[in-house]
Amino acid sequence: MRRFLIIISVGFFGVIAVGGLGLYAVSRGYFDSAVPHEPPPESPVLDTTVKLPPAGEMEALAKADPIGFLRDSLIRYRKEVRGYFCTLQKQERIKGKLGPAETIGIAFREDPFSVLLVWHSPPAGMADRALYVAGQNGGKALARGKIMHIVHHRDPYSADATNASRVALPEFGIAKGTERTLAAWEHAAARGALKVEYPGVRSLPQAGGVPGYVLRRTCNPPEEDGVQTVEVSFDLVHCMQVGNVLTAADNELVAAYYFRDVAINPPFPADQFDPKQVK
Repeated sequence: MRRFLIIISVGFFGVIAVGGLGLYAVSRGYFDSAVPHEPPPESPVLDTTVKLPPAGEMEALAKADPIGFLRDSLIRYRKEVRGYFCTLQKQERIKGKLGPAETIGIAFREDPFSVLLVWHSPPAGMADRALYVAGQNGGKALARGKIMHIVHHRDPYSADATNASRVALPEFGIAKGTERTLAAWEHAAARGALKVEYPGVRSLPQAGGVPGYVLRRTCNPPEEDGVQTVEVSFDLVHCMQVGNVLTAADNELVAAYYFRDVAINPPFPADQFDPKQVK
């Protein structure tokens, strides 16, 4: 009988050990394969040696040449910005369902491309912290589960990621958003379908109350997800895109993104983008 109990005990703890190793392997993404996805759009080629107009003179460009305004704002970004801290307020419609408004603390670095997200409100997805650093962690994003706080290693284009956000982590950031806006507007202009208004400078409450240049594009025909109107906002000091609102027919919200409390080029701690930041 004693021998039988020993065998049962050993078997029981063996099952627990194997199960624990299996859970660990799953959390580390060892069984995951790369998720097929469209390659991220290439960043536009811009001449960063050109002399830019003072930020205070960008309004004239916004009125006369919205594409030129977008290009100059990106050139200014590339000249001036290496990283930032900020708070992102976002709300997205994913697969037809409008998610809750989320507030997220952001740390972002351009080189190497690094982004750390820490949720300050209940997240729409299953993670309350996420980290992606290009060329590290086996190309995976690290995401901390919002309930058990287990850190999972996942392809940044996995179903878990795309069910939680319209934008994958390798495509995240203020400049990346402006690049997508520029690409869409240039494409529309090439087919003679670009219609942009300049409503002027407005206060942006969701972006911390800063004033911003506002440009509004009407999409005809509607674009992906039925988007009919795109309204982008740029702060007056650095001309960074701090607001982006996409709406469909009947003013139905598709997505809204606002960046506030933007601190440019902070002295990042050495461990700012270390995996321990998501634990």
